[in-house]
Amino acid sequence: MNLKEFSKKTGIPISTISKALGNYKDVSVGTREKIIALAKQYNYVPNLYAKTLASGTTSSVGWVLPLSFSHIQKLTLINFIQKIHSNLNAANIPVVMIFAKDQKQEIEAYEKLINFYKVRLILLNDIRKNDHRIKYLDSKGIGYITWGRCGKDPKSYSWIDEDIEYGSDLAVEYLLSKGHRKIGYMDAASKVNYFLLRKKFFVKSLQKNNIIINENFFLDVFHDQKKSKLRVKEFIKDNKEVTVLLVSSHTFATYAIDACRELNREIGRELSLVSFDADVLSTFSPHVTTISQPVDAVTKHLVKLIESKIKYMGKNYQFLYKPKLIERKSVSKIS
Repeated sequence: MNLKEFSKKTGIPISTISKALGNYKDVSVGTREKIIALAKQYNYVPNLYAKTLASGTTSSVGWVLPLSFSHIQKLTLINFIQKIHSNLNAANIPVVMIFAKDQKQEIEAYEKLINFYKVRLILLNDIRKNDHRIKYLDSKGIGYITWGRCGKDPKSYSWIDEDIEYGSDLAVEYLLSKGHRKIGYMDAASKVNYFLLRKKFFVKSLQKNNIIINENFFLDVFHDQKKSKLRVKEFIKDNKEVTVLLVSSHTFATYAIDACRELNREIGRELSLVSFDADVLSTFSPHVTTISQPVDAVTKHLVKLIESKIKYMGKNYQFLYKPKLIERKSVSKIS
């Protein structure tokens, strides 16, 4: 049944139907609910292509994936996209993904998503405190949802993020319960806001538990695996009093695993290891204790955020999720 036939069947003008199903404000709630009920009764589904021609946009979601990501980063993100794809597809919301090798290509990719693919919404990840992508999208008036928060007023945009303070407390309190007080911390050299907040709340958690902050126990690493692995090896050799490494990313945890293997340091016996994780490290050996994302809950709520934002672009939605501790065999108990 097309729009014209649905209008004739119900006796409701085409313009009113279009406005009601498009969530225009000049249609009353009662009228909108009535039309939605009739649409379900007569199995009427708006023609997405006709809607695109009329509005100049689609109901699709755009995502730019940097080629600079490591293999594990790409795998993690693509696996997550696969998880949300079927849910979005069922709601007639396709995902358009473009790869970009640098910042210039990234902006060109957003231009293509906006002007060629006519996407209605952009998804952003690896958010910086002052993010050039957000400034660009704000200048274009395009809606977006960030996976992580930036420096803007949290109520002024839509985002999904981890309760980073809760996760840091969870990690530190767990390690203290195992007797570890000399905690090494592997951090990212990049200025992604997630890592900045992770380090801030790790330090705060140490202070709350009256643990002396030792600057020598902090190590910055990069997405260059070979270079970073050498730094980790030097760190382990130079800081023999450190009994456990707390790693800010599952990507960097693989560097620590390789470094320990090359130094013949047995993880879980000679050196303990805990990592913040996006559900990837369960596939590695040794099995690493993690502070993990609740992937199913994140998937469910991100899909809800996308659906809500597409329907009501003028509103902002937020979801803060709590990570969970998954204990495996990488942490020993010391006296």
